[in-house]
Amino acid sequence: MTEHVSVLLVGLMEADAAALAGDGGFAVRVVASLAAAGPCDEDAVVLALDATGPLEAIRHARAAAPGAALVVVTGAANAADGSIALHAGAEDHLIRDEAFAALLPRAVRYAVAIRRVRRELSTIDDATELPNLRGFAPIAEHHLRMADRSQQAVVFIFIRLEDHAAILASRGHEAADDLARDAAGVVLEAVRDSDVPGRIAPDTIVVLLTGEADGAETIVLSRLVEAMAVHDAARSEPRSLALSVGTARYEPGSGAGLAEVLSSAMRGLAPRD
Repeated sequence: MTEHVSVLLVGLMEADAAALAGDGGFAVRVVASLAAAGPCDEDAVVLALDATGPLEAIRHARAAAPGAALVVVTGAANAADGSIALHAGAEDHLIRDEAFAALLPRAVRYAVAIRRVRRELSTIDDATELPNLRGFAPIAEHHLRMADRSQQAVVFIFIRLEDHAAILASRGHEAADDLARDAAGVVLEAVRDSDVPGRIAPDTIVVLLTGEADGAETIVLSRLVEAMAVHDAARSEPRSLALSVGTARYEPGSGAGLAEVLSSAMRGLAPRD
């Protein structure tokens, strides 16, 4: 990696920031704790583990900066905490010793590269545990090929989270992920066991309806409305779940690719709130 990397140092010292900044390829911000960090969109977080314990520290770091690569720092006496943090999902662990300043730039670049590879290879959305686009696309492509052979149409239902962008901007990643989990729960209540849901974008969930398409679309949309009503009635807060819903239909032999089907559905989204 040679591009510029933004880094948040948590619980470290200004001298550590200087070691990174002196490399020339880093933009560095130093905070005393994650709570003091505010919105975090850095490429990497370097976190000094403290008395809260490694698992709790990793949980807070992932909530504050879910997309960032994570490097944990310990002393030699608590190096075991670093090993636990690696098993919990940190990309790298450094021990604060005489080699720390020299190793830090390389460790950050390595962590960012590994995080990107993991993200590119992942097929499951972390927040909702639904298939992401990488996981959903091969399944959908398989169903399109099956449709061509069986001459049965395939129907997709798309659900957009209308408040996602506003909540992400005003309240951060954790609140936006909570919204996505709420929406995923509503969708899972509405779909049949044989249907295939996926989160293909931060604000969009898609459901591939399997089997006979005729009639299934109406059933799932009706159940979706009912599930939304149950969700909204159970909320302690006054805000309801605002979703837009659209559908797309793949006709056997049409030659349309999955990307074309997805684009058609996204253009046809209609509000249901």
